[in-house]
Amino acid sequence: MEKKKIIILGAGISGLSAAWYLSQISLPLDILILEKSNRIGGLFHTDHTTGFHFEKGPRTFKINRCPATLQLAEELGLLKEVVWSEIPVHNRYLWWNEKLYKFPTNLISFLWSPLTKGFIQALITEWKRPTKQGDETVWEFVLRRFNYDVAQRLFDPMVVGIFGGDPRLISIQAFFPKLKEWEEEYGSITKGFLKNWLQKKRAPKRFSYLPNAPLSAIFSFREGVEQLTSTLLTKTPASIYYQHEAQEIVQTEKKVVVKTNQGEFAADYVFCALPALQAGNLFIKDMPSLGKELVSLKSEGIIILNFGYKEHVLPVKGFGYLIPHCTREDILGVVFDSSVLKQHNNYPQETRLTIKLKDLGQSEEEAIQTALLNIRKHLKISMQPDVVSFKRALSAIPQYTVGHLKRMASLYPEFQKKIPRCYLLGNYLIGVSVDYCIRCSKETVQNWHKSLTAF
Repeated sequence: MEKKKIIILGAGISGLSAAWYLSQISLPLDILILEKSNRIGGLFHTDHTTGFHFEKGPRTFKINRCPATLQLAEELGLLKEVVWSEIPVHNRYLWWNEKLYKFPTNLISFLWSPLTKGFIQALITEWKRPTKQGDETVWEFVLRRFNYDVAQRLFDPMVVGIFGGDPRLISIQAFFPKLKEWEEEYGSITKGFLKNWLQKKRAPKRFSYLPNAPLSAIFSFREGVEQLTSTLLTKTPASIYYQHEAQEIVQTEKKVVVKTNQGEFAADYVFCALPALQAGNLFIKDMPSLGKELVSLKSEGIIILNFGYKEHVLPVKGFGYLIPHCTREDILGVVFDSSVLKQHNNYPQETRLTIKLKDLGQSEEEAIQTALLNIRKHLKISMQPDVVSFKRALSAIPQYTVGHLKRMASLYPEFQKKIPRCYLLGNYLIGVSVDYCIRCSKETVQNWHKSLTAF
């Protein structure tokens, strides 16, 4: 059988995992990856150049939320490279009313915590509230089902942690689809939660290939998260061309031509793993409805600051803390990296912090000063870090507004009919997490393979 030529646009986790899944199909394929930068990984970026282990993008995974990631790691032989966090780091904090509060971890703390004020009353009355069909914002949903306190103190910071955005804009179906399903199926979130809890009680407490790790365990890899993307490239028989930015896609009856800033490449099929804006611009000519949707999709930029101290300066133990959007503080939150994964520490008393800020166009110096002022205010850390590392992640997190998932689900089949030799991958389709991206790549490759064997 003649080899089919496949071009993948983008060498982030979506593009690289697609290349891996394509390589596992029993078909002769010639896979070429075109990457506009001079490195692979996209938002995956582990930096060891400063003497500290700094993550500049995703940093950890949780077993029960990352089945596709774990399965991919197993296929790549990476499970032996997994490192685990300690149980105490599951403590998480919230900056609220000018004070750092620990999120409740048991029933007693839940009943007495200032963060859960109003939650008990909301639970008692929630089952009586009328249901509403269809999508809405997280803020509207929580106010309708619970109350203002729950919206501010619990859901607002969760939206900040996942989307880096405003709960008044983010879709509840995109953020927490289970809650919407429970409301529509049972008429009550509390009823749905109890049924789900009973099902989980009967479900296995561990993955079969990780018998010693509870489902709540947090993990990374010995060399950091970028070990996943570097292993994908090493073990995938694909060629990669760097500094090739796709500028136009031209489809003919039997081929697809990708025009880049450095030349033209013909292929039988193209898998586009570029961010929404770039993908939209490439396809807006052939399918204006999809192109306009992707081009108009807002994405939040994030500034990541890594602070490294050779001494222990943290006043609390845990994973880190979030800051609700409604407080209008200058930073989004802080991760206590040296506590989360001590295996990545290089000094006996080391402290590593990651401070995240919304990208408002501030300079590197302005961002550093903002971070220093805030950790002095929140954590009482006045010592200057030994090392500071800065990264600006442009348009990093797509903002799934009301109806986004429905629009994608309706536009994609039309896209497949109009542009049958092209497939879309990425964090703007079904979810923003790493696991969603990997799952999307796997399912897309499987569907492509089925379409070939159907004829």
